[in-house]
Amino acid sequence: MLQTNLEKTKESILFRIKKAIKEFDEKAVKSAVTEGIQKGIDPVILADEGCIAAMREIGDMFEADEVLLLQVLAASTTMKTGMDILAPEIEKMHAELKHHDKAVISAQNEDENSIKRSILEIMLMVNDFDVIELTENESIVDFIEKDSTFSNIPTNCKEQLNEVIHSHPEAAILQLCEGSDKI
Repeated sequence: MLQTNLEKTKESILFRIKKAIKEFDEKAVKSAVTEGIQKGIDPVILADEGCIAAMREIGDMFEADEVLLLQVLAASTTMKTGMDILAPEIEKMHAELKHHDKAVISAQNEDENSIKRSILEIMLMVNDFDVIELTENESIVDFIEKDSTFSNIPTNCKEQLNEVIHSHPEAAILQLCEGSDKI
């Protein structure tokens, strides 16, 4: 089957994004991501099949002792450069969707986890979540209690969330609850 020009262009741009991340080339990743957006390639595809796929490959290489931790960190910084360009584009697309689940992120130790938090935010947005970032002084449990869109979260889920947060204040917590009383 013959590929269309757009498919060839998409494959070429995805290849360039992955290569730039693996080579820690922020300028090249900016160029490839920007070109992809200009060519009308879905920013979710650019994020998932370009940036995130490159980091998966880097992670696999790290597990195989083919790269050092320093190289993983350099690649993640390069990936973040591309994701910073893609995030507003993904948010625009996301705003056009009718139903969004919400993800609430509480920033603890702002400097230490900014790259991890940025990656998590993009992954959540790509998966159709509205991401709400709380300030350092806001409690997730208090926010959920005040926000009416969380009213369908079962009481037992809120209680479990509260218990986990208070028993592990330094932990990163991802808690998903069903809309019913079952967890």
